[in-house]
Amino acid sequence: MNRLQSAWAGLSLARFTPDAQLLLMASGIFSVSFMGVQMLLKILYLIRLDYSLTYIGIFSATSSLAYSLMSLPSGALGSRFGNRTVMLIGGVITILGMALLPWVEFVPAHLHTLLPLVSQVLVSGGWALFNVSLVPALMTVTTRQNRNRAFALNSTLRGLGAFVGTMVGGLLPSFFALLLSQTLAEAAPYRYALWVGALLGLLGLAPILRMRRVTYTVQQDDSDESAAPFPIWPMALLILHVYFGNSSVALCQTFCSAYMDTDLHLSTAFIGFLTGIGQFVAIFAPLLAPRIAARFGNGRILMVATLGAALSMLPLTFGHDWASAGMGRLGLLVLSAIWQPALQVFQMELVASRWRSLAYGIMSMGMSLTFTSVSFGGGYVATQWGYQTLFLLGVGLSTAGALLMWAMLRGLRRQGRVI
Repeated sequence: MNRLQSAWAGLSLARFTPDAQLLLMASGIFSVSFMGVQMLLKILYLIRLDYSLTYIGIFSATSSLAYSLMSLPSGALGSRFGNRTVMLIGGVITILGMALLPWVEFVPAHLHTLLPLVSQVLVSGGWALFNVSLVPALMTVTTRQNRNRAFALNSTLRGLGAFVGTMVGGLLPSFFALLLSQTLAEAAPYRYALWVGALLGLLGLAPILRMRRVTYTVQQDDSDESAAPFPIWPMALLILHVYFGNSSVALCQTFCSAYMDTDLHLSTAFIGFLTGIGQFVAIFAPLLAPRIAARFGNGRILMVATLGAALSMLPLTFGHDWASAGMGRLGLLVLSAIWQPALQVFQMELVASRWRSLAYGIMSMGMSLTFTSVSFGGGYVATQWGYQTLFLLGVGLSTAGALLMWAMLRGLRRQGRVI
């Protein structure tokens, strides 16, 4: 009973300021729409319209590139115009992009190639505006005592929103197929389901609109840092940690399913089952982070979680069976879910409040580039030398990321800072 009460307390919003509660609700609702319904259905919709796999690859890469290119401007705009304003603009652009894709059936043929790519640019660019501004905004409306809980809860609500959105998105085409007397091989059920996803995104704007129009500032310990310079070298080391440390997660997200399909010859249903277990456990894993951070600090969480990611690659590298693959993927998903909120708080506390939006924009760009470079380079490595070499490369990269964080923490301790 005590464990159930503790878990429920971890999901409670009551301990936070009204603006923090609204930010968390907006994040969770947008995750249902953007990370759930849209992520599941847009590729299936294009397949129903007979787009080639080559085009779908370009379509997916456009999303990552657009997010990466917009991350830094998003941080600068948040610093200049305020995070709430930029989040609203980003949310609107994201919703417009989501609603635009299903119109591809009704435009002239010469626009059939261009319109989905424009949709991806709007969706991912808008999401960069929203997401990059949300982190410093949440930092502003929380205190040192509850910010770890707030960021952990944000990660949990996002995972839960994506899970719910995926479940809802999986049911919507069947509902519209029944309503329209069509089959799931036709595009119309997916078209209407995508529009429902966009409408759900509108609900995510309501909490942002209810936030105060002026900057809401909780009394914090950095009020005298307004003149502090941008910490170039600490941020450079942190970006390197993110790039190397997150490589294992990026490698598995991109290639684990292909490995289980082509090398282990597992069925699609069983691959989905193994992945689903990891995703479900990872929803609640961030709730462990606040207690660990209170005892050891966010920096140590980053170091240990990154080293754990390297170790999680070992079963994938040497196991060659479904149990080893499932164990490795589970470890990566859970550790990544704990690593993410710790990274956000660590990076926010590393810089003065005036630099937070810009710094997180740089960080987001670096994380996005990790996935982009891993996708391109990893495919070449796997083709030339096989999955074992690819996964072993992930072990080395994540180990390097852990060592970088160890060195960074030593440097901060010499300066009398403990984060």
